[in-house]
Amino acid sequence: MSQILEFGVLTKLVKMVKSNSVEEATKALYAVSALTRNNLDGQELFYAAAGDLMLQDILSNSSIDIRLRRKSAFLVGDLVECQLESTNKPELPFFSNRFFLKTLVDLTASTDLDLQEKALMAIKSLLRVGTTDALVLKDFCGLDGALERMGKQLQQLMAEEYQSDYMKDMESLRIEVELIFHRQLEKVTWVPT
Repeated sequence: MSQILEFGVLTKLVKMVKSNSVEEATKALYAVSALTRNNLDGQELFYAAAGDLMLQDILSNSSIDIRLRRKSAFLVGDLVECQLESTNKPELPFFSNRFFLKTLVDLTASTDLDLQEKALMAIKSLLRVGTTDALVLKDFCGLDGALERMGKQLQQLMAEEYQSDYMKDMESLRIEVELIFHRQLEKVTWVPT
């Protein structure tokens, strides 16, 4: 894998993700994901090629193909998980960028349930990263309101018996994120007396 990275393939793939051809962009993003998953060298090259900005652009643009948006949200979760596992690696400012965090929170209102789930999983992981500020998620991103709206939507879908098991799993994930979020908020708002 390192030989592939030495040839500058990752930088070229990041550029290809911006292609006007949806198929080319999707395949390039899958390749980027494969080269960065559990690969610190690949991740460094990804960030050096402004891959984080590419992800934010994709996630914030609702007119981009849903497959690209789903894979981007999944890749964010992967990158955060790798960050959590690499204790000796400095935390990236990308994970505390409030505009990026807002973009992820906004995805929880998507009409695509798969995209909602991937965004929620990424938020869950981000809440475990030390640089992600729970107050920013609350005040700037409106995570508490987004989680509440999502809960109502999921309850309605469960009442309609729409993909009932999947909705229950989504609701469990939403509740888990809500609990982690409130624990993080308590840490930053608690004042010793």
